[in-house]
Amino acid sequence: MKMDVSDKVATPQKRPNIKKGFYHARLAEVKPKKAESKYGKKAVLLFDILDEKLKDNEGKYLQLATEVYSEYKQENGSYRTAVTPNSKITKVFQALGWKFSTQGLDTNDFIGAEAEVLVQDYDYDFTDENNKTETLKASTIDDVNPWEDAQPSVTEEVVK
Repeated sequence: MKMDVSDKVATPQKRPNIKKGFYHARLAEVKPKKAESKYGKKAVLLFDILDEKLKDNEGKYLQLATEVYSEYKQENGSYRTAVTPNSKITKVFQALGWKFSTQGLDTNDFIGAEAEVLVQDYDYDFTDENNKTETLKASTIDDVNPWEDAQPSVTEEVVK
């Protein structure tokens, strides 16, 4: 078996961690996850978190990801689409403005679409260059909902 070789090495880096809660976000990229999971193939959705406090020195927004199944593995080894009326991937793209249709879904049509995302924490083990391992917290997108523009401020009536 002939195998490709790469001289690239992984450099340990800490994953971003922000306060849990709801954030305004914009879909930046959709790509297939390289490794297949137990139940099928997943897509990785990268979102820019549109919070001015989370911009880096170059003016780029912090990016967080979420994963959704794009295809489920069947018992015979074949795959079937995960884009069905009640699936998570359908819910995410409907939150981004897609109207369910059996005509197909082109995820590229939704790059730049805005949503409200729920950011949660998770624990992971981080090993530095000196092989010291510690458990750290990182952030991930747990849920994607339609973006509702800010509501106009409510003015209170003054009772005389």
